[in-house]
Amino acid sequence: MNIVQKKSPNFWAGRKGYRPEGVVIHIMDGTLVGTDSWFANPASQVSAHYGVGRTGEVHQYVKEEDTAWHAGRVDAPVWKLIKPNINPNLYTIGIEHEGKPDDVWTDAMKQASAALIREICQRWQIPIDRGHIVGHFEIFSKKPNCPARDKKIIDELVAMASPQTPPPSQVEEGVKKIEEGLKILKGI
Repeated sequence: MNIVQKKSPNFWAGRKGYRPEGVVIHIMDGTLVGTDSWFANPASQVSAHYGVGRTGEVHQYVKEEDTAWHAGRVDAPVWKLIKPNINPNLYTIGIEHEGKPDDVWTDAMKQASAALIREICQRWQIPIDRGHIVGHFEIFSKKPNCPARDKKIIDELVAMASPQTPPPSQVEEGVKKIEEGLKILKGI
């Protein structure tokens, strides 16, 4: 995956002993270019680890080992992994998505986001499920449409990011080919 580096000054170095346990999905409520500019501005006091554009372009603002400022405010959280009195930024990775809450997400954006989620979860051993891939609204209820008015987008990203297992017929066919190859090698 090609990732364009767009460094933000808005982060804390390290994670104060925590490690990523979840991925928070956001909507930019604007464009990728606008978000690049906003996250580069120290006065904004916000960032995320990644941004995904409508064309599938991925920008990285903060290293995963560091703490981005994307989900630090907590209000009536429904996320089951929320840690009382601990800033969620310390144990989450934030991904912003280009557009507004009512926009239909492009296939390119969904595919890039799902691939990014899969890679992040593999790196940090985070399960790819709805308990670990959450919308910002699940941490901060005052953002009810972040990442989208239609919350099914999160389920779709989780399904797309999940490792796909081949159908049993393909597995059986592969086993047969291996057995045939072994017979040839053994001269049977």
